[in-house]
Amino acid sequence: MENLKITEECLRDLVAFHAERIKGYETMLASLTPDEGHLVALFEAFIKQSAQMKGELLQSGVQWGLMEDEVPLDGQFGLAWSVVKTVFSSRMPSYSLAKCKSGENALLIAYHCVEGTDGLYPPMRSLVNKQKREVIAAREWITHFEGLGSPSVQQELAAVS
Repeated sequence: MENLKITEECLRDLVAFHAERIKGYETMLASLTPDEGHLVALFEAFIKQSAQMKGELLQSGVQWGLMEDEVPLDGQFGLAWSVVKTVFSSRMPSYSLAKCKSGENALLIAYHCVEGTDGLYPPMRSLVNKQKREVIAAREWITHFEGLGSPSVQQELAAVS
């Protein structure tokens, strides 16, 4: 019974993280400058990715009786939650990709913590491991796009066009 409680708590945390990630990328998408138009497809892909991951988590949670409307999206889930929420809701001026990378790092920390939780059901641990690898891949895309945004790369692209 204790394993069920631990698994449900971890599941709720990850669902809430993805809800915040979706909201954050939607906000950043709406605030992109014309110079950041190349980020539209990336942000839309991350929104779609989080929606899919959230759905997978909720589908797994149905096995343990968790309903989506029972997931608190404004609760406190420790340091990783605070960092994800702060990064994605920050009003501080910063380059969009720096904010994304910080958010993805915080999400990765959350996945790492959940994956290492004692008492987590093996099928849930497997799903968490799979999704963690997807978050790592997303962070690598951000690194790739950071290079596209640098002044020297922008000058090279302009010279080629």
